[in-house]
Amino acid sequence: MKRSEAGTALVTAMLIVALASIAATSMLKQQHIDIRRAENMVRGDQLSLYIQAGENWARSVLIRDKFENDYDSLAEDWAKLDEPLSLNDGRIQVKVEDLQGRFNLNNLLDDEGRLSKPDLQRFRNLLAVLELDVELATAIIDWIDADVNPGLPGGAEDQDYLKLEQPYRTANAPFVSSSELLLVRGIKREDFDKLEPFVTALPERGDVNVNTTTPTVLAAMIEGMTLDEATAMLDGRPDKGYEDVAKFRGEQALNGREVLGVGVSSRFFLVQVNVEQGRYNAARQGILARGEGDELGGFVQRSRTGI
Repeated sequence: MKRSEAGTALVTAMLIVALASIAATSMLKQQHIDIRRAENMVRGDQLSLYIQAGENWARSVLIRDKFENDYDSLAEDWAKLDEPLSLNDGRIQVKVEDLQGRFNLNNLLDDEGRLSKPDLQRFRNLLAVLELDVELATAIIDWIDADVNPGLPGGAEDQDYLKLEQPYRTANAPFVSSSELLLVRGIKREDFDKLEPFVTALPERGDVNVNTTTPTVLAAMIEGMTLDEATAMLDGRPDKGYEDVAKFRGEQALNGREVLGVGVSSRFFLVQVNVEQGRYNAARQGILARGEGDELGGFVQRSRTGI
């Protein structure tokens, strides 16, 4: 073999080896991706089952509680589920919050879709307690009411939102989530952050549960009550809560005050489930509507994050 032919054969052999190495590397990389993808799918299915189990656990505790008594308080089992439970290489945590301890934004309209003046006053009280502009209430009502006429003062309807750089229309329907407040004219992010822990958006009107509410919301519900008075009253709340509204109204601090829009039982709860397993994690939260009578109820809203 001539020297030039030998050199060509050597270069060809090296090229074949290089191409084979590239192909093998590509195959190994693809195999690694396939294995990772399969692992993610298996882990995702497993985490979904854990989340579903956590939700079912919370639901069963709430249903059992429903048949044990006629009122709901922070002394009950559903309010104590937040202790993490160990899993193989991880943990699961379930939290339940009574959403009727908050002010329901959809209470601002009555069952016929008209403005509820008593609830408007309570909401304005809430804004005042939080040191927010009480005129924000008007723009919030315009967001959910059916008409196109801005309320005064501080109202805003489609003609105001359509002038924005990124225009949109008012919902003209009840809130689906309290996060919609960020779309309402005049509400800044810092305003929302102050307000959000004390409000909710439930699919039906309902009373504020005095056994699970906060001093901030209670001060808004009772006309003329200060935050300090509400704090002192809830600090003295019975360990197991008020069994009925009459016992709550009998408190000395309420003498001479009108007490409306409050109750001692709840139907809507926020259920949050967080699962961690190795480097994987997933979370889901949803609003559970506990049934009435013999109905068991179920989730009316869910959102999930992670794996």
